[in-house]
Amino acid sequence: MKKLHHFLLLLSAILYFIPFLFSDFLWWLIFIFPIPFLYVTSKHNLSFLQGYMWGLLVFALHGSAGIYSITRMAQESWIIGIVLGIGMVLYQALYPAIIFYGASTILHKWKIEHFLYRVGMWSAALLVFIMWTDKYSFWIFGALEGYPLMHPLLPLSQRPALLMLLPFVGKHALTMLFLLFSFSVVAFARYKNYITMFFVWCASMPWIFSLWCASASDAPVWYTCTKSLPYMMHCSSDDPTVIFKVVAYQLRKIVTQFPETEMIIMPESAFNLNNFEQLSSSLPLWNGSCLGKPIHILFGAGRKEDGHYYNTFHWIHDGVLQGYHDKKHTMLISERLVWWMDTILLRKIYRRDGITIKKSCNDRVGIKLAQETAFVPYICSELFFNEKPDDTYIGIPIIAIVNDLWFLNTYIQQLLLLLACSKAISWQRHIIYVGYTQSVFIDTQGAITPMDKELQQKMR
Repeated sequence: MKKLHHFLLLLSAILYFIPFLFSDFLWWLIFIFPIPFLYVTSKHNLSFLQGYMWGLLVFALHGSAGIYSITRMAQESWIIGIVLGIGMVLYQALYPAIIFYGASTILHKWKIEHFLYRVGMWSAALLVFIMWTDKYSFWIFGALEGYPLMHPLLPLSQRPALLMLLPFVGKHALTMLFLLFSFSVVAFARYKNYITMFFVWCASMPWIFSLWCASASDAPVWYTCTKSLPYMMHCSSDDPTVIFKVVAYQLRKIVTQFPETEMIIMPESAFNLNNFEQLSSSLPLWNGSCLGKPIHILFGAGRKEDGHYYNTFHWIHDGVLQGYHDKKHTMLISERLVWWMDTILLRKIYRRDGITIKKSCNDRVGIKLAQETAFVPYICSELFFNEKPDDTYIGIPIIAIVNDLWFLNTYIQQLLLLLACSKAISWQRHIIYVGYTQSVFIDTQGAITPMDKELQQKMR
């Protein structure tokens, strides 16, 4: 019997990961992962060691792409990346061990043996684990945030209608409904009567109702006038004119093929220049006379001010810099090192250029392109790590520029897009998502429309 229970715990951890790895066609398995876990714990409490081993497997699987990325960033010092990744897994596994041990202690102390009470307690323990991982598990790295790419609602973005209730009930309540379905299935497997069958039906209704009530929304007018240019341009000389000419050629090519174009967006870190405010002599290469018409050009690049470096969203129109937004969130390792990691060794590996990105404290300012057309800029992790919008522009569409090359050739690239989809639904905001591997328009219903399919066909 112990072997069966260990197998079911192992199966639960694997089923928790597979819907994220193969989200295109196995997203639905996320509904299944709590069932073997709840079946085992309905009969037996988990020890600290069992919770830790379950956590090790869960975080090793979910963290595999992250470990690969930080190992690749370390280049010839790849062994340091592996050590950091393994350390992260060993640390994160402590949380499910503590949470599950706490649930076992409560059940033992209060001598709770009733089947439904036990399943309810372990469902609550899973809920606490999910919420902690999603919102707080990275606190040790200098910011009160978690890892949103492990939330079980994320794979459901493949069928965005299932998240229809998200803006009304919130993420926590919808997660409870998610776990309630598993609770009902385990109860039915135990009692096999009409009452528990009705319980399963009731627990399924929110999801069935969401699918049944799904509706499509019309794309806004400005969508057809927006294109993307997923280029990363690196200038290796003191004269950036060549870079501006290369980009101008591509911009002019898009405008010629699509005369309706009013706005072209490039991803985060599109240029390795950090002084666009001082390049007034080169910016006219992007004006209306050079490109065929005046257009808005939006992109990410560095900016230096008072000795600090910022990751910045730039806005240029008709060859003139109109404004910029400095990123208000910094990513661990790729943009900053927490104080206890800020050692000579890690700076040498992950800060070869000596640059650490400073987090901005400025208010997020919207971009008004026309009388009735405005957008709010978000840079990569600003979108992903914000539970709610940190701007005051209710209902205004978002332009999110992303550097998804950090996770090249991993399933994380798809998860980032799904996370952006869930934000569009939760926040009820249209999102233009522009990365190096994919550029899409996401409406408030979560429908994803590729922006450049027609562009790529015509540009060939």
